[in-house]
Amino acid sequence: MKSFCIAAWLLIAPIATADSISLACSSPALQLNLEADRTAAQITKIGWDTEGTNRAGINLLKAPVELRLIKNNAALTPPVRVETAEKQWIRYYYRLGEGKELSWEIAAQPDRLLMAVSSNNKDISEIDKLEMVFPFEPATAVTCVISSNWTKDGKFVLPAILSAPDLGQMLVTCAGQPGLTGRIEGSRSEKWVTVTFELPAPRQGGLLMEFTPVVLPMPAGFNNEKQWKAARRGWFNLIQQSCGASGGSRDVIGVWANNVLSDPVSSVLYMLGDATLLVPELAPGVSMPPILRRAVEYWIDCKTNKDGLIAYTARGTAGGDEPPAGDVVETQNVMDANPAVLIGAWCYVKASGDTDWLKGRIGSLEFLSEYMEGRDIDRDGLIESKQSGNSGSRPPRDPDNAWDCYASGHKDAYNNVLAYRAWRGLADLERQLGRTEQEQRYTQKAGQLKAAFLPAFYNPETGWLGWWRSRDGMLHDIYSDVPTSFAVNYGVVDKDKGRPMLETYWRALEQTGFSRFDLGTPVTIRPVPREEMEAYFEFQQFLNGGCCVSNTSYLLNALYITGMSEQADLILEAMLKRQQDGVFPNGGGFQNGFVDRMGKGAEVFDWNGNPAGYEGHLVYCWAFLHSMLMREPHIASRYARLFP
Repeated sequence: MKSFCIAAWLLIAPIATADSISLACSSPALQLNLEADRTAAQITKIGWDTEGTNRAGINLLKAPVELRLIKNNAALTPPVRVETAEKQWIRYYYRLGEGKELSWEIAAQPDRLLMAVSSNNKDISEIDKLEMVFPFEPATAVTCVISSNWTKDGKFVLPAILSAPDLGQMLVTCAGQPGLTGRIEGSRSEKWVTVTFELPAPRQGGLLMEFTPVVLPMPAGFNNEKQWKAARRGWFNLIQQSCGASGGSRDVIGVWANNVLSDPVSSVLYMLGDATLLVPELAPGVSMPPILRRAVEYWIDCKTNKDGLIAYTARGTAGGDEPPAGDVVETQNVMDANPAVLIGAWCYVKASGDTDWLKGRIGSLEFLSEYMEGRDIDRDGLIESKQSGNSGSRPPRDPDNAWDCYASGHKDAYNNVLAYRAWRGLADLERQLGRTEQEQRYTQKAGQLKAAFLPAFYNPETGWLGWWRSRDGMLHDIYSDVPTSFAVNYGVVDKDKGRPMLETYWRALEQTGFSRFDLGTPVTIRPVPREEMEAYFEFQQFLNGGCCVSNTSYLLNALYITGMSEQADLILEAMLKRQQDGVFPNGGGFQNGFVDRMGKGAEVFDWNGNPAGYEGHLVYCWAFLHSMLMREPHIASRYARLFP
C-alpha cells in the first residue's frame, strides 16, 4: 500500500490506554500533546505551546478532529481499521470496497505536527473530496485562523496560521497543494468555532499537511530579548479575523474583529494599522498588510453610506442626516469610524508601498474626509458629533465613538485627535501621488484643528484635558487620561505642554491608592456621574473606572514621549510579566477565552484584578505591546508618525 511515512521519533513517549494513544513531543521549538482514538478515526485532544511554558496539556478542542470523506456533498461512514506504532504514530485506514483504502496518518515530531492522507489506488471514484475538521472550544481559547489571502466566497487560502491565544501559533501548509482553501465557521450564541481544511481526494498519490510552530523574530531596532520573549506569543492576540458569526454578509469573513466570534469594529482600525507597521511579516506566506487592506476595503465598500459616514460595527448601519429611527442599536452615528479607516489606509500604504492601490482608492478616501469636514458645523476647525453630549441626554443608545458607554458628543477630544492624525496621513498620501493642492488642503485642516484643540478641551481646574464639550458649552471631564494621552501621542498637544498634564494626572492616580499596574491603569480614576453615561456600571466596572488594558497603551506612549520613562517602565514591566506568566487556567494574562457575559470577561478588570468585561478576549488589549517597541528611537523613526 502506498503511504506517506511521516513519523520518525518522539522526545516524550506516548501513553497508551485501552481506547486511545497519546502522541506528545517536547523541544525548545514546540511542546505538543495529542490523544488519538484507537477504535474510531478521530483525534480527541490537541494542545500546543510554542514558548516552553508547559501549557500543551490544555485541550483546544470542543469535539474530536475528524477526516470526512465526501461523496455528492454527503459524508461517508466506511469501516475503519487502525494501526499504531508505539512512540511514533497512528494511522487510520478507511475501507472503500474492492480492495481500495484511504489512510490518514498523524504523527507528533519534535518540531511539527504532521498529517498525511494517501490511497492505495489512483482511482478512488467513491470519494469526491475530503474535509479535515477541527472543532475548537472558544471558551478555552479563541483559536482562530490568520490568513493574508481570502477568496470572494469567504474561504481562507493556505498558508495560514492557527492561533491559540497565549498558547501558541501553528503555520499550516500542504505540500504539493498550493492554494488549498479552508473555511472557518462559528456561533456566538452557542460558543463554537470550527476550522475545516478542504482537501482533494488523493487520486494521484498522497498529500501532506504540516503544522509548524511560529515564533516571531525580534524586530530590527529592538534589542531587549527578555521583553520580546515575554511579548512575541501575545503579539498575535491582537490579530483575530471574523468567522461571520456576529453579523454582516459573507464579505465580513476574514475582516479584523474584536475576536473571531465577535464584532468587527471600524472605529479602532488604527490599532491594526500600528501593528502592521511595527511587525509586517508574521510567517512565510502570511503578512499583515493584506489583512489590514481587507479590513479597510470592507468598511469602505460595504459599510459607508451615501453621505460618506462609516458604520460602527458589521451588523450596524451608518445613520443618515436625520435622527436615528427604528432599531437605534443598529443605526449608528459614530465620529471616530471615518478617521480610523483613513488612518488604516495610510498605514497600509506606508507598510506595503502599494501606490497602485492608493491611486484606485484616493477618491474613496477623500469622500470619507468630506464627511468629516462637513461635521465642522461652526467652522472652528473641530469636528462635531451628531450627539449633543449634554448631561443626561442619552439613552437611547447612540454612541459617538468606540468608548460607547459614555454620553459623549458634540466636540469630542478623542474624535478630534483621530481626525488630526487622519488628515495628516491623508495629506501624506496626496503627497505620494504628487497632488500638491490636495496635500495642502488636508495639512491646513489638521492645522486648524490643532489651533482650536487646547482652547476647547483644556481644563484649568484639573490641569489636563476634558473629554468632550457638549452642545450647551459645558466641558465634561470624567477624570480620564485618554484625551491627554491620545493628544500627546499624535502631536495635537506637544510634549512640553503634555508633560505637566500627565504629571498632574499621575499624582492624582497615586492619590487614589491604585497599585495594580499589572492590569494597566484605570480608564477613569473617579466614578463617572450617572448622567454622563448611557450604559451605567458601578465604579471599577467596565468603562466606569475599570482597567481596560487597551487605554494603557496610549498612556504608555505619552509617558515615553514626554520623558516620564520611570512611570512608563513601572507599568510596562508589570504588564509584560502578567502577559508572560499568565493568570487564568488557559494561560491568559488578559483574556479568559470567549465569555460574552458582562462582568466575567478578562479584557477589563476592577482594581483588585477581578474580571469586569464581557468579551473575554478583546484584541485591543494587546496594543500595549506596541508601546514596548515604539519607545525605541529607531523603530519610532521608521514608524514615521508625521506629527510635529
